[in-house]
Amino acid sequence: MRTLTLALLAVLVSGCATIQGYSIRQSRGAEDRAVGAILDPLLLALDMPSLRTIASSPGCKIGFAVVRTKKVNVWSTPGTSAPCLYFSLFVTEGALAAPTDELMAMIAHELGHLMLQHTPQSDRARRVSDEAWREIQRQELEADRFAVALLKRMKPSSDVASCEAMGRFLRRGVADWYGDTISARMDDAVIERADSADAACASLDASLPLRATPVSLAP
Repeated sequence: MRTLTLALLAVLVSGCATIQGYSIRQSRGAEDRAVGAILDPLLLALDMPSLRTIASSPGCKIGFAVVRTKKVNVWSTPGTSAPCLYFSLFVTEGALAAPTDELMAMIAHELGHLMLQHTPQSDRARRVSDEAWREIQRQELEADRFAVALLKRMKPSSDVASCEAMGRFLRRGVADWYGDTISARMDDAVIERADSADAACASLDASLPLRATPVSLAP
């Protein structure tokens, strides 16, 4: 577990750093270990470098910081392969307190965005065009399906991985994030995503969605 702590390098954050309006703090040792224990098997299931390998490779890192809110959510920065594996995770305090299988599903979803080379989009803007909205939902559905397939791939060797957790998180976590302010359009999108995740989980297909251009994340 010591190796996992060392591999999850802290994101350098200032006192005024925020995401979605919430302040960011550096992670603590127990939080590093908890996220590392979830992230490492996900990376290995994707044939990506282990946290031990990343920690010993100059210029490679996975940043990790905690977002100060009890609401449940996880974000990631776009990944790069130059000089090698480099991306950051931002996990809310609420997500850290969520059931482990749901947190694993959330992080698997973010790995889906990374591996599928999605362009970060914001669905919280007051005005989002219909075209932009469709692109946001396309990317979210793709990342959900990627996460479900990855969790199904892991299940034989993991007591924590659960593809059912994806739909469960969507029904609970997204409603928690938006609360009473959730729009009818977002509510419909969440229902579609959760139903799609459930259907993917129930299917026999465990193949990962194809990415347009393979990303080399090996050191």
